[in-house]
Amino acid sequence: MRDEIWDIQKDVSKQIHDDRVAKMPDRIAYAIKQFEANNIEYVLKNEATGHFHVRRKSDDRLFNFYANTGKIMGQESKRGIYQLIKMLKFDGLKAIAAEVDADRDGVN
Repeated sequence: MRDEIWDIQKDVSKQIHDDRVAKMPDRIAYAIKQFEANNIEYVLKNEATGHFHVRRKSDDRLFNFYANTGKIMGQESKRGIYQLIKMLKFDGLKAIAAEVDADRDGVN
């Protein structure tokens, strides 16, 4: 009985993995479409894993993004292409605004 359950679990896990791998080209294409629509420069570093490098224009900070899982390295609470784009565009605007405020106030 235990071996049957193990075999079923192993087969299901393999099917889930195979399905995820099969979706990779679509997920990469979708990420590229979103990057281009938002004028974000990107480099696809690994097609097998859907790993991208993108940089925030405001401070040139490098972000690692995995299209298959939506993982943004170093951002445990944020996941997905929309969160990444928000961080690249709007967090960058906040950084620019802070610099402008600092310059205006004579801090820099």
